[in-house]
Amino acid sequence: MYEYIKGILEFVGDDYVVINNGDIGYKIYTSNASIVNFKNALEKVTVYTRLVVRDDDMSIFGFATREELKMFQLLTTVTGIGPKLALGILSSISIGNLVGIIISEDINSLTKAQGVGKKTAKRIILELKDKVDHKLAMLEPTLIPKVQILEDDHEEAVSALIALGYSRGEAKEAVGKVKNSCKGIEEIIKNALKFLSNK
Repeated sequence: MYEYIKGILEFVGDDYVVINNGDIGYKIYTSNASIVNFKNALEKVTVYTRLVVRDDDMSIFGFATREELKMFQLLTTVTGIGPKLALGILSSISIGNLVGIIISEDINSLTKAQGVGKKTAKRIILELKDKVDHKLAMLEPTLIPKVQILEDDHEEAVSALIALGYSRGEAKEAVGKVKNSCKGIEEIIKNALKFLSNK
């Protein structure tokens, strides 16, 4: 029904924001990463949305990027995963890391997400392994909150390299070799790829 809603950020809750558009306040459930992006916006924010209709409720779920919305929609296609659980996963694991985890079939890392046990993790990997966009791992710098600590950047870089076809061992070795001389994830990935190509 709604492709996106553009307006002024009026309020921020734990898992939702209120966007004022034409004197109407839209309560939109969203992820931690999107909340950070909305807070950093200078003027109006654009929220890419999906309306979820149930017998007793209508809720809007929305995100700062189309990529995060697409991942949300993919997660809700998995058996047993509803919108709130999908939102919890996206609030626990950033998109690039999530893509890397799914591609590498890393069940243990996926169980760190809010509300995800081993059975659910296996189901997510089985049903989404061939559907996720591998390029999302490389788009990670534009999607994750800028407040994440450097150690998270190291793990994001490892996941991105795995998504490009390298083994976890190769990826960890390359990131370990270059991480101390790099300032951000883009530089880590770039230099790690140079290291791997020269091996």
